[in-house]
Amino acid sequence: MQIAPSDIQFINMVIASELKSLRFRNTITIDEKECFASELMACVLDSWNNYDPARATRHAFINVVVTTQLKSLLRARAAQKRSGITQPLDDAAAGIADPASLRGKPRHQIDIRLDLAAALPHLTTLQLLIVDHLRRNPLAPLAEQLGIPRRSLRDECDRIREIFRDRGLEEYL
Repeated sequence: MQIAPSDIQFINMVIASELKSLRFRNTITIDEKECFASELMACVLDSWNNYDPARATRHAFINVVVTTQLKSLLRARAAQKRSGITQPLDDAAAGIADPASLRGKPRHQIDIRLDLAAALPHLTTLQLLIVDHLRRNPLAPLAEQLGIPRRSLRDECDRIREIFRDRGLEEYL
């Protein structure tokens, strides 16, 4: 199906509006804006053959495709940020004093170790126990093992998150 120039203008308007909203909320940077815009335009043009006038108007179709693809792009970007290498907390401080022991491991791994080494001393003994346990097991059995209510355990987890957030470790929570 042919796409009209007025539809191209409407696509550009919808994309600009969505990206302006994301930019206003600091979800994307100025540098990312053009990349997102071109990716969204390509997605709309690729899916144009799937447009069925019996199901919806052109404007509704364009809005749905843009918002859906934008969510997918943001999800993919967030997944890339999360794909760092995880380290057990026991080894968090290992290798900091001896850079030779790191043997070519990525810089990101070194940063995580340094951040964790800075954050762990600010945790209480109970909080360290909780963090160590939660890295391997779910929350519910821990409350029973420690003999404390789940609510108290959740409060301690919230305090741990605050300490990690204050140390710049919010992406690892």
